[in-house]
Amino acid sequence: MYISSPFLIAALGSIACAQTTPQRFTPATSAKLEVVFNSTAVNTPGQLLSKTTTSTQPQIALSNVQSTQNETYMFIMLDLDVPPQGSSTKRRVLLHALTTGFKATQQRITGSGTLLASPQKGPAMYIPPGPPATDTIAHRYVELLFRQPANLNVQASDFANITGRFNFDVVKFMAENQVGAPVAGNFFTVDGRANATAASGSGTATGSGGIARNTLVPFEGAAGRREVAWGFVGMVGGLAVVVM
Repeated sequence: MYISSPFLIAALGSIACAQTTPQRFTPATSAKLEVVFNSTAVNTPGQLLSKTTTSTQPQIALSNVQSTQNETYMFIMLDLDVPPQGSSTKRRVLLHALTTGFKATQQRITGSGTLLASPQKGPAMYIPPGPPATDTIAHRYVELLFRQPANLNVQASDFANITGRFNFDVVKFMAENQVGAPVAGNFFTVDGRANATAASGSGTATGSGGIARNTLVPFEGAAGRREVAWGFVGMVGGLAVVVM
């Protein structure tokens, strides 16, 4: 069957618009994961938020159609734009969170979304976004939700050193741990530059409340120096300031 170029372009455009993860990112998904920072929701994929807004781990929710009461889920958050190291020109990926044990609750959030909750804080606890003020672009932070395999064996010790979070290959992780395609995804951006326009309250207010604030400071991912809060040092076993 012959398809005209304008029709094909329009069709591809509609597919691109439907994707809730960044273009050319793998694994891609068109199902939206509701991500809420206190009272600010990531209403539109790619939405610009501030460091202040994203300083605490978000609540997550699925539409009532997507969620299953008996299912256990795993949440992953990645920074796709950590500045290059040394003479390299390639930006790196940093694992900001890997949290297991999410279950559907009876609570509704962002209208029709079913709130997911987990008693866990890891195995890779949440590090808030903190793109450096010297960077030239806003960083993309991708959130992915997966069905958690019953035999998943990922330990906090795997991420006891910050270097274990750098260059995290989510596709390789999926293959090694028999994790299927993501159930849903979303992403937001944070700009560390002084002239960034995102305000603390940018986004969509939901009035749903938030989760307890943690003591972590943002991870800047600068090419020359990395710092992690001393509170984080105690939690993950002796992490300190690293100078590269």
